[in-house]
Amino acid sequence: MVLVISLLVFFLVQTFLDSIVFGLFALLLLISFQRIFRVLVEVILVPKRKMDVTFENSDDWGPAAGILRGKDRWYLFLDGITDIQKLEKNTWTLQHYNGTALHIYASAITEEQLEFVRSIAREGQTPEGIRKVIERGRKIKELLDN
Repeated sequence: MVLVISLLVFFLVQTFLDSIVFGLFALLLLISFQRIFRVLVEVILVPKRKMDVTFENSDDWGPAAGILRGKDRWYLFLDGITDIQKLEKNTWTLQHYNGTALHIYASAITEEQLEFVRSIAREGQTPEGIRKVIERGRKIKELLDN
């Protein structure tokens, strides 16, 4: 009987310690990858979000998609577009190298605008386009440092 009680206590203590180790490991993952978890929670809670997107061409920075989110406008440079596909029947998906995906209703973008985005995306994948991206990054870093 003492042996059975000893084994039961041992397994209960071992289970408790394992759950503490698992909890600490889960906490470490949560802290290390908090941005990913925050985005996952946002995707689950807010599956669709309407945004105002404009395509702009600046002499200083080049062509970009201006995305109005809340009261702030964020810019997604079009030479960083890596893929343009019609993944759904009425929606174009523009995938950016930084992981951002823009889903645009097919009725909201003309064929000329789509061809413009495609040409800029192709240009961004050439050696000259990559040099422009690097130079723009240096200008932005310089602005942020000052």
